[in-house]
Amino acid sequence: MIEIMNLHLVKPLLSCLLVIFFSIGLNGETGKSKKNKIKVACVGDSITFGARLEDPVRDSYPARLQKLLGKRYIVTNLGIGGCTLIRKGIPTVWNQLSEIRNASPDMVVISLGTNDTCGMGTCGGRKCWEYKDEYGSDYRDLIDTLQALPSKPRIWISAPSPMVLETPGLSDERINGLEVRKSRLQELIGIVKEVAKEKNVGFIDLNTPLDHKPALFTEGDGVHPNKAGYSAIAELVYKEINN
Repeated sequence: MIEIMNLHLVKPLLSCLLVIFFSIGLNGETGKSKKNKIKVACVGDSITFGARLEDPVRDSYPARLQKLLGKRYIVTNLGIGGCTLIRKGIPTVWNQLSEIRNASPDMVVISLGTNDTCGMGTCGGRKCWEYKDEYGSDYRDLIDTLQALPSKPRIWISAPSPMVLETPGLSDERINGLEVRKSRLQELIGIVKEVAKEKNVGFIDLNTPLDHKPALFTEGDGVHPNKAGYSAIAELVYKEINN
């Protein structure tokens, strides 16, 4: 009689365990825990995307940031090669707003400005620097637009990583072009700092800590980091948003 009663107790217990197992899923997380994850959208250009890497999915700075932040976070890489902040640039972040909205981010990290230094004889026929006076107002408008998203994200804006003229393998033409653009980038970084203070959003300096460190950049390039450089960017971003 006792054995029969135990069987009646065991069957519903097994059923409960199966329900729990399948609700947790293969990744060990319940549907509720997924909803509670903090979503981070990394918005930027090819440096955010992970250009020059063999495996950007694994080694880009957003991928590295995901590892640093851990399972409580979902980091989305929204980097687009050649992307500008200025509306009149091609391509521009303003065409990516639907992707940012779809990510429903709790946090947004923006690093844009490197391509906005192109123009007036640099980067082929690209025209961005011709509209440099619109950089600040476009940045303010972008922040207002993102803050109005349904997810109401916290926002960090970055001083973009540097152009390192000491990088091995740079051609004379490349050096000359980067010398012009490097001074332009510093001008834009000044604007980024002003906008961050005015809009009361976070500021991340990806420029000063990496400048004059050729070991962190792709040889013959001087703009795009190597694996070590992308890791360094991830650590800088992690330090700021983790605080």
